[in-house]
Amino acid sequence: MISGTLPRRFFARASDDVARDLIGSHIVVRSKGRTLRALIVETEAYGGVDDPASHAFRGPTPRCEVMFGPAGFLYVYRSYGVHWCMNVVTETTGVAGAVLLRGAVIETMTNEVGNLEPVAHLLRGPGTLTRGLAIDGADNGIDCCARTARRVTFQSGTNNVDHVHVGNSPRIGISKGQERRSRYFLVGHRAVSGSRSQNEGDPLHRS
Repeated sequence: MISGTLPRRFFARASDDVARDLIGSHIVVRSKGRTLRALIVETEAYGGVDDPASHAFRGPTPRCEVMFGPAGFLYVYRSYGVHWCMNVVTETTGVAGAVLLRGAVIETMTNEVGNLEPVAHLLRGPGTLTRGLAIDGADNGIDCCARTARRVTFQSGTNNVDHVHVGNSPRIGISKGQERRSRYFLVGHRAVSGSRSQNEGDPLHRS
């Protein structure tokens, strides 16, 4: 079990493994004198040329080039010209892969003098998540694993979420690759998006 800030080797694995293991971990975002710490409760894995739902399906383009590595960088894009979606790059350099963050809950907010501010923000859905964490296109290409990383980092979970509580289902909101069971979520959490039927996926067990 990796503790503390998640290193590049955590992300340099198969997208589905990273998507599953990010459930119960935290994303930490520093912006405008505040530090937001959010529990990740829903993710989706995307591949490359083997995944028709992925931006990288037809190879690298100026838009999705970051998906081809290195791992641990952010891939942020605008969906249908409406809202931003945040992904973290996975796999090894040259192999496209990323994990979309779909749901989280802000657990703590600390101001610039170190005082905790009351917060209870459910970030349900990828657009709500980026708005709540103040993530936009300027964050595309940020290295979350650099020693000097400050804007966005990922940290291991402190609540020891067991995989028995992680559900698995097909991805939602896509028109291709719908059969791929690459969506992971914390069963029963209010910040998980989708309908009740979409959130009745099979529980996963740690191997």
